[in-house]
Amino acid sequence: MAHRLLAAVVFTLCSGVVFWFALVHTVHRGTLAVPDLTSKTLEDARQQAHDIGLELVVDEPGVFSVSVGAGAVARQDPPPGFHVKAGSNVTVRVSLGDERVAVPDIRGSSLSSAEREVEQAGLSTGVRARVEQQGAADRVIASGPPVGHPIPPGGAVDLLVNTSPASRQWGMPSMVSHSFAEIQSFCRANRLRIGQAREVTYPGLPAGIVLRQHPPAGSPVTLSDVVTVWVSR
Repeated sequence: MAHRLLAAVVFTLCSGVVFWFALVHTVHRGTLAVPDLTSKTLEDARQQAHDIGLELVVDEPGVFSVSVGAGAVARQDPPPGFHVKAGSNVTVRVSLGDERVAVPDIRGSSLSSAEREVEQAGLSTGVRARVEQQGAADRVIASGPPVGHPIPPGGAVDLLVNTSPASRQWGMPSMVSHSFAEIQSFCRANRLRIGQAREVTYPGLPAGIVLRQHPPAGSPVTLSDVVTVWVSR
């Protein structure tokens, strides 16, 4: 009894295998296996498809790919090995190469706005370097890589930020031989700070005439500088 049962099981399995191969052969008879066109140039892919009786159709737009060079086939449908009828279409999409994102123009933006713009572009903020008196306060004055440069998604963008406003500068005029009263009037009119006058004995000059000054004539001065003068006593 056991031998008959075992023989029946073996017969059923063998029949199933034979039926499967017969079914596959019937289904695939008169069909073509789609070749693997990935990484081939469009010219080579089209020729290979044509050689076995298939038509190549290019679908737009292309796709970014880190593994397939720009201009080669990155995707195909149907996939390799799939059986289709002769004359069927194989649709492919061409690689655009590695995806790149252009660095946005964030010059003149505040630090917080620049960071937000960088994030919205799919990038990340890198080093934040700071300088002073190179423009308006809390403003990005440059980026690295520069504006418009293509970098991979998630790439870091370094920011150069001006932290304090640029100071207005003047060329220091000569104050020598002028009276101290004139110098005081000049400094008040130009919002310059003048320190206490240092008196020096100088025979032959009336009191209050400027003999020496600091900063010297021609030097750049800002509102934060203190003008010091030596006057005759």
